Amino acid sequence: MNEELYPEMYEMEQRHWWFAAKHRIVASLLRRYLAPRANGVKPRVADLGCGCGMMLRVLSADYDVVGTDASPQAIAFCAQRGVKAVIGLFPNDIPLERGSWDAVLLLDVLEHLDEDAPSARTAAALLKPGGIMVCTVPAYQWLWSKRDEHHQHKRRYSKPQFRRLFDQPGMKLELLSHMNTMLFPAAAAARLTRKLFPIKDGQTDLRVPPAPVNAALRTAFASERALLGRAWMPFGLSLVAVVRKE
Repeated sequence: MNEELYPEMYEMEQRHWWFAAKHRIVASLLRRYLAPRANGVKPRVADLGCGCGMMLRVLSADYDVVGTDASPQAIAFCAQRGVKAVIGLFPNDIPLERGSWDAVLLLDVLEHLDEDAPSARTAAALLKPGGIMVCTVPAYQWLWSKRDEHHQHKRRYSKPQFRRLFDQPGMKLELLSHMNTMLFPAAAAARLTRKLFPIKDGQTDLRVPPAPVNAALRTAFASERALLGRAWMPFGLSLVAVVRKE
């Protein structure tokens, strides 16, 4: 990701509705799919491509968390948030112990990587038996926009394309769904409008809306945590998977 985006991320992921709702959804999936450890021991969670560390901070009360990221600037922002993160590069230079993690997160990471399938295999290798991987990516190549280019995305994913990343021996797909479904019509229209009227270089289209709007959007998106895996969500701006190591 472009280095100049990290300060923006650091500010936005504390307040912007999309980040806040995604954090709630991921925390809900961990509670649902990850069995609690005995004797009050916190489950170990690794956030690969952790960015500025807000997800780590959200989870730190209930989990033993660590992050990795390719950017020294991201690692510095994690330190400002009081969470542990280390430099790690996909697909082969992730400095964490193999076979020892209860959960691994790949949250909007794979779309940045040339070698997405090998990177997914690297993440899976970190899991202990019974552990889970939670992965999110942007959906639909036809929604490709200047924003994808600005964030150095390599692709957006179809559902079959995403599914194939987890076709690995010993891995069981427990959830595969679209998400950010409720807001999809309005968001897709906005993305398509941006194709006709793109933002200028150096500008950003990521802004925190007025507080009532921000709260309403956060609530709408976050409410999907109760539906994922329980209701059919045939479309959405993103895809999410939960994969278990057997």
